[in-house]
Amino acid sequence: MVEKRKFTRVGIKSVAEMIFPNDEFEQAYVGGISRGGLEMYTQIEMIPGQTHTVRLHFLFQGEERTETVEGKIKWSASFKNAFISGMEFTKELNAADHTHLLRFIGQAEAFYK
Repeated sequence: MVEKRKFTRVGIKSVAEMIFPNDEFEQAYVGGISRGGLEMYTQIEMIPGQTHTVRLHFLFQGEERTETVEGKIKWSASFKNAFISGMEFTKELNAADHTHLLRFIGQAEAFYK
């Protein structure tokens, strides 16, 4: 099988909010993340092609951190009584906006090498 991902996906324990254009949000759980995107579990189906802002709440070095990413839904599938979706970031993660997230990913990637 050929690996399509440009970046290594690492596990993350994150509660997130998918923010919609009308400022409503849907809670999501993020199970995997890379420098290029993430996978999430939601109660509603995410529509491929749509772009969303996601506010991630995650633990890093024993403290809760919150950072925001933007991405486009690449795929979505039914999973038990919920949905799992893949999102590709539309803006590259950067040190100014994603300080803790980049450090988290960098440390986790070291375990996969």
